[in-house]
Amino acid sequence: MKKHFLFIGLILAVFSSCKEESLIEENPAPSGDNLEWNLVTYYGDRPVDFDSVYINATGVHFMLDTISLLVGDIGFYDRNLEMELDTGRNFFMLSNFKPTKRSGRLPAAGYYGNFHMVAGTDSAGAVDNLQEILAIDPSLVREDDYGVDYFRIKGRIFDPTLPLEDSVMIPISYTIGSYLLTDTTVSETRSFSIDNLQQVRIFLLADLKPMLNTLPMGLVQEVESDPTNTQDFTIAQLMADSLSIGIF
Repeated sequence: MKKHFLFIGLILAVFSSCKEESLIEENPAPSGDNLEWNLVTYYGDRPVDFDSVYINATGVHFMLDTISLLVGDIGFYDRNLEMELDTGRNFFMLSNFKPTKRSGRLPAAGYYGNFHMVAGTDSAGAVDNLQEILAIDPSLVREDDYGVDYFRIKGRIFDPTLPLEDSVMIPISYTIGSYLLTDTTVSETRSFSIDNLQQVRIFLLADLKPMLNTLPMGLVQEVESDPTNTQDFTIAQLMADSLSIGIF
């Protein structure tokens, strides 16, 4: 599977105290997290509008309802320290229908290295962390022996066999999952620093157009990433390969 590189953009929000004397005092370490992970979905060059009707290259009119991503691991490798730094808890879901941000932490310091993210998990991770994943969303756990699902799109298409003005809506559901399609994404190398007053926001941007634009939705209304179904799994592989995730 081809890998998609994350282009990590760090937006630093610097908070100042209202007390003048705090400017000359040593800043105490913050009690909470200082990293914030967010998922933002795009269709082409525009953010997804869940109230809009889209038209793909096959002529199908469709709407998007829910989009979710299960992160199995996320961290930072510092090249100067030659050390892997855990920046947040393993296994969290980002979506448009639940809180779309999760928090983590890096100590105040200068850093030079790469963020990495694992979408989904391998077979051992699915077994060892079953209860944690069930607590996030039981529907992520597959009913077969192939682990968990990690990317899911649900929406509706206008029945392509009817004139648009007379058309009815048909549900669609596209799932990328199983440990066979688990993917690891590594960012470009970045240098940055964090102090005790900074909040770092890291945005995961997912462009859906490459995976949906040429999909014949009228014929393919559901994808389950089923390794025992050659046609279904082939489509799932193509969708996984064309899913573009990045940070800007």
